[in-house]
Amino acid sequence: MSQYIPFNTNHPDAQVTLIDSHASVASVLDCAYARIKAGTDLLESLTSVTIKGVEDGDLYRLTNAAYLLLREGVDLLEVVRRGVE
Repeated sequence: MSQYIPFNTNHPDAQVTLIDSHASVASVLDCAYARIKAGTDLLESLTSVTIKGVEDGDLYRLTNAAYLLLREGVDLLEVVRRGVE
């Protein structure tokens, strides 16, 4: 496994956000937890608002932010999972 693994959320032409696979498991898990917690908190906030009057662009921005956070959290967990095998 390469030391630096790009997040799946990177643009294919610019792999600028990378995961250090040599970082401590605790550090990678903390980072994954922070992203997953932020993404789920955002989605939980969406469940408490009415959708009436929400612009399509606003809904896209909110769901895209949640997607990015959750996808990166899963990418981090995958690095830990590979290291444990």
